[in-house]
Amino acid sequence: MQNKKYILCGNVSAKGISDNPDSDVRLRLSGVQGQGNITLRIEDIHSKMFSSVPTKFHDLLEIATYVYSADQVIVRGADDVDSFGDGWRRDLHFVVPVRNPDFWNSAEVKDKLIATLGFLSDDNYEFTFVKLEQEHSIQDYLEFNDAQAMYGKPEQVVMFSGGLDSLAGALDEVLSQKRRVVLVTHKATPKLNTRHRTLQDLLAQKAGDNVPHHISVRVHKKKPMNREYTQRSRSFLFVSIGATIAKMLGLNSVRFYENGVITLNLPVCAQVVGGRATRTTHPRVMRGFQEILTLVAEAPFTVDNPYIWKTKADVVKQIVNLGCADLIKHSMTCTHTWEMTNQHTHCGLCSQCIDRRFAVTAAQADQHDPLDHYKADVFTQSRNKDDDKIMTASYLERANQVKSLGNAGQFLATYAEVNRVLRFLDGNTAQVAQRVFDLYRRHAGEVTTALDEMVRRHTTSIRERTMPGDALLRTVYESASVISVPAVSSKEKLPDNIFRKRGAVWEARFNRGNTINIIGVDKGAEYINLLLAHPDREASVYEVVCGYALGVADLAKSGLEHDDIQEGFQVMTGVPLGDAGVVVDRKAVEQYRAKYQSLVTEKAEAEQDGDHQRVEEIEDEMAQIADAITGGVGKGGKLRKAGDKRKNVRDAFRNSVNRAIKAIEKYDKPLATHLTSSISFGNEVVYRPQPAVVWDVRPIVNE
Repeated sequence: MQNKKYILCGNVSAKGISDNPDSDVRLRLSGVQGQGNITLRIEDIHSKMFSSVPTKFHDLLEIATYVYSADQVIVRGADDVDSFGDGWRRDLHFVVPVRNPDFWNSAEVKDKLIATLGFLSDDNYEFTFVKLEQEHSIQDYLEFNDAQAMYGKPEQVVMFSGGLDSLAGALDEVLSQKRRVVLVTHKATPKLNTRHRTLQDLLAQKAGDNVPHHISVRVHKKKPMNREYTQRSRSFLFVSIGATIAKMLGLNSVRFYENGVITLNLPVCAQVVGGRATRTTHPRVMRGFQEILTLVAEAPFTVDNPYIWKTKADVVKQIVNLGCADLIKHSMTCTHTWEMTNQHTHCGLCSQCIDRRFAVTAAQADQHDPLDHYKADVFTQSRNKDDDKIMTASYLERANQVKSLGNAGQFLATYAEVNRVLRFLDGNTAQVAQRVFDLYRRHAGEVTTALDEMVRRHTTSIRERTMPGDALLRTVYESASVISVPAVSSKEKLPDNIFRKRGAVWEARFNRGNTINIIGVDKGAEYINLLLAHPDREASVYEVVCGYALGVADLAKSGLEHDDIQEGFQVMTGVPLGDAGVVVDRKAVEQYRAKYQSLVTEKAEAEQDGDHQRVEEIEDEMAQIADAITGGVGKGGKLRKAGDKRKNVRDAFRNSVNRAIKAIEKYDKPLATHLTSSISFGNEVVYRPQPAVVWDVRPIVNE
C-alpha cells in the first residue's frame, strides 16, 4: 500500500494535518463560474424541478465530487496498471469543509462511508470533517435550461450511462411501464457528447408523449489533474447527484440498471480483480449507498437495480423486444474511452467489450451492432498483448467451467468470491445461492452458444488457417493452441483442515483436500464449528443449544470462555441460529438470557456438590428455554412446561448436526465419515478425533 495521501479540500488549513505538506493534494471546488481547480456542473435542470436542497445533500454533493476528483488525481501504486493488491491500493485521508460537521463526523456516518468507498474502489479511506467557513449556494452548480420541456411530474430518477443496460432500463421505464422519469448522465469525457445527444433524440422519438427528462453532470478538472484512469469511485458521485435531484423532486429513490453478471462481480480472470474490477452496482455497494442516503435524507431512501437477475443477452433481447434494436449501435459499453475515435467507438479488448459482443451474438442481434465500430474483433482478430489474449480466453474458460458444475454448492466452492455477495441479496442463503448459480449458468450457456455460432460462420477461415493463429476462434478450435490460459486460482495458502464461516456460507476442507462450501444447514454447521474448536472437551448439549440461541454460550463445563466464542464464531445477539425457528421479542430474550446465566452458575454448583437431582432439574429448565426460543413462547413470555423437553433438545441437536454432515457428504465423503465417527451425542456432546486434528475455525469476514 502507498504512503498516506492527504487531500485538503476547499480552504481548509493545512496546519498540523500531515508531516509532509509538499505531498498533500489541494482540491478547490467551484460551480459553473469555474474559479477552482475542480468545476461541478449539473446541466439542464428545469426551474420547475428546483426546490430547496437540505444542507446535508449539499455537503454530500461536495464530498462525492472531492472523492471522485482525488480518485483521478492520485495514481495507483505502480506505473504498470496490471499491478494490484497492496501495490494497487491507496491510503487516502480527506479533510473536507462541510455545513454539518457533527453529522458527518459521527461514527455511524463515517463508518458507512469508509466501508462502502473502501470496497468500491479497493482503497483505504479516512475522513476529517471541519466547519465550512465560506458558504456558497447549491445553485452555483446548477445550469438551468427551461427550453427542455417538462412532461408531467417525474416518478423516478434513473442513472443513465448510455450503455446497453441503462438503455434497456430507460426504454423499460418509458415504454413498458409508462413512467415519467429523469435520466441522469455523468459525462466523463467530451468524446461521448455526440453519442449521448443521439441517444437522447432517439429515446424521445420512441417515447412519444412520455419523453424522459435528461440531466447531465460534468466534473471538470484542470488538465494536469487527470492522471488515473480507473475512476472506481465514480458511482458514488453518480448516486449522490441522482439522490440530490431526487430530493429536489420530492422522491426517495434512485435506480441503476445493470445486468447481474457485471453486478455480482465474479472476476473474468486474474487480471480483473480488486480495484480493476468494476463494483459500481455490487450489492454490497448498493446497500452502502442506500444506508448513507437514508442517513442523509433522515428517512428511508432506496437504491435498487431491477436487472440484477438478468444477463447481458437478456438485456439485449429486452431492447429488441421493445422495437428499439436500432438504438443498440448508438449505445456505449467500452471502458477504454481514451482509445475512442469517430470510427472505432469500442476497443473490442476490454472485459465490457467482450461481454457485449458475446451478448449481442447470443441474442441474435449482432446485425444491430456493427463490427466496424470495434477496433478489434473479439472472435477473429489477433490481439497483441498477452493480457488481452488471456482476458478473452479466460472469459470463455469460465463459461465452460460453470456449465460443467452440477449444483450451487459446487459453484460456491469453485468461485469463493460469490460468497461475499450472498448476505447482501434478499432471501435466505440457499435460495439466493441457487439464483446466482442459475444466473451464471444461463450466462455460460449464452457464451458457448455465441461461440458455437461464430465457429460455424468462420469454419472455412479456421480450417484454411487464414485467420490469425492467436484469434479466439482458432485457439478454441485447434488442440495445440498458440496461447495458454492459466487457471485462475487464489493466492491464499489454505490450512490443511478448515471449518469456518466465509460471508454467508460455510467453508470446509479436510486433510488437504478440495475446499467445499455448505449452505442451508447453518445451525448444524454452527454446532460442528464449536465442537471442532475445542476437541476432547465435553459440553452439556443444553448449554450449547441455549447458549447459541441466546447469543451467550458460556459453556461452563466445557471450559470455553465467552470471549473465545465471540471471537471465533459469528453469534448474533438475541437472534437464534439461521433455521432455528421463531425469533422472540427482545424483552423475552433478555429475560431468558438472565435466567440462562443464573442456571449455568447453579448447575456448576450442583455438580460440585454431587446433587444429581438438581442438575437434572436445571437441565430441564434449560431445555424449556431452548424449546421456547426455537418453538415459540408461552403467554406473557413465560416458559412452557409441557413435559420433559430434554430429549427433544438432544434429538434436535443430533438432527441438526447429522443434517449438516449429510450435506457435507455430497461433496466430501472422508470429512463426513470423520465427523460421524468423532462426534459423540447424549446429555454431554464431544468431538474426540483419533488421531488429533487441528482445525482453522475462525470466520472470514469483511472480504
